[in-house]
Amino acid sequence: MTESKENPPKPRQAVATSWLFGPKEQLISVRNAEAVLAHLPLFLGGWPMQGLGAAPEQAYDIDIIENRDGSLVVRLAGPGGNDMEFDNALDAANGFAGSLIGAYIARQPDTICLHASTALVGGGLVVLVGDSFSGKSTTSLQLASAGHRFFGDDRIAIRLDDGSSPVGQCLGLMPKMRLPLPPDCGIAFEGYIEAFSELQDEEAAYLRLGDHEAAGFGDEAPIVALISLDRREGGASIFEEAPRPQLVKSLLAQVYAPHLGISNLVPSMNKLASLVPCFTLQFSNSREAAQMIAARFRE
Repeated sequence: MTESKENPPKPRQAVATSWLFGPKEQLISVRNAEAVLAHLPLFLGGWPMQGLGAAPEQAYDIDIIENRDGSLVVRLAGPGGNDMEFDNALDAANGFAGSLIGAYIARQPDTICLHASTALVGGGLVVLVGDSFSGKSTTSLQLASAGHRFFGDDRIAIRLDDGSSPVGQCLGLMPKMRLPLPPDCGIAFEGYIEAFSELQDEEAAYLRLGDHEAAGFGDEAPIVALISLDRREGGASIFEEAPRPQLVKSLLAQVYAPHLGISNLVPSMNKLASLVPCFTLQFSNSREAAQMIAARFRE
């Protein structure tokens, strides 16, 4: 029998595959990761992963659903679970990277995730926090272009397991730089972004740094400073110690820890701010801000 043009046959769905991501102590089950794997290296690197073959009908930590119109849904179960819909596989890969990190953090009761950018300066990590467009990525990449090892863009895991100094862990997120670059970023910074760009579009440069330039997933280092960034138009840069309540407020606005209730979250941020020196940095030029940070903390 011939199908009519008015009622064409429905496209066949490819058989989804089940996957395991992450270290063996915190394995994350995923169905249909192959739908976004081609784009995932633009956003996330260094994560162990294993394909297990055809996916049985069972509960998964993350489920990627392909709709008939080409859109995709990334469904995260467990603490912080949600459904995110994307128009294409590239954007879905970015969402999937975030869901992997969410599931990974939720498996560790002594760990939180900060929306922050981080670089290794001297023997420890400087963690840059702030609102969107506060200059976190630009300042941390300025530090990287000056030879300080890049440790994370947008998010970092922080372990608060005892009274010792908190430890930061690289989550393997690839750095991304908004375009166009600031006009005062400097020639060296422009060359650095160009040299390590894996892909550029009108909005951003997606970077792939080498092992010498950046930490890998799971690498750890002690945190030596929490710095709240405040980018302004013009004026001299001001780098000074910050009162702990002020930093705690900033940290609470940037923390991701769906496995912790608010009754545990506030004490955790107070603990973090009490164990690590806290600063504010007002600046208008990211290159100058990075120079001030490096001069303060390099050995």
